[in-house]
Amino acid sequence: MSLFEKAVLELLKEEPKQRKHIVRELCPRIMSKKKLQMTLNELEDAGRVKAISRRIEGSRRWTTWYALPGHEYLLDVDSGRVIAAIERMWAILPRPPTSEEIAVEIGITPDAAEKLGYKVAPQTGWFPPSPEMIEEATTKLGEALVLATRMRLGINWIEKYNYRDDPDIPNMAERYLQKCPEMLPSLTKDGDWVESWPSEALKYLKRNYQPKERYYRRVLIRAC
Repeated sequence: MSLFEKAVLELLKEEPKQRKHIVRELCPRIMSKKKLQMTLNELEDAGRVKAISRRIEGSRRWTTWYALPGHEYLLDVDSGRVIAAIERMWAILPRPPTSEEIAVEIGITPDAAEKLGYKVAPQTGWFPPSPEMIEEATTKLGEALVLATRMRLGINWIEKYNYRDDPDIPNMAERYLQKCPEMLPSLTKDGDWVESWPSEALKYLKRNYQPKERYYRRVLIRAC
């Protein structure tokens, strides 16, 4: 691989670039404009880059983009859609969404979603959550949704259930009750267990989550 080919491929590694951007980055620092065009043509003929013509937004003129094979989709998915999806799911989940969740939300592959997630990370703060973070967030989400249903049913949850070790759960439950009623489960008559979860909640819980036992321990004091 020549120095010129390496420079072009390195520039396209993260995302497609317009020809004018490639010229600005590589000419004349690395090569002349003539040499750049020759290199692009050679890489395209070898199947190592793709040349894609797109109309300039708001204009009748066309421009050429160059992308690595398999990266063409990055031109078709609007970054704004990715940012909106991440922010929407992160507002629901107590963690960043996974690449699989982003993929389902937008309608792309998980690999593409991960690349786009990193691309918009400076704007969103996104990063792939660890398995431990996902499990902890699943527990919090399940507990908060169950409590939100108890609130909606008018159960005196403050006296019946102990949330002292999880003080953030009641605040989360209030928010889900107001903003995500479609995610609330159906509970047993006593309000202790889940009978069924709506599909919108299972999308994030991934299982038929059952709440923790939170009964207050009553201590009987015997008279001497």
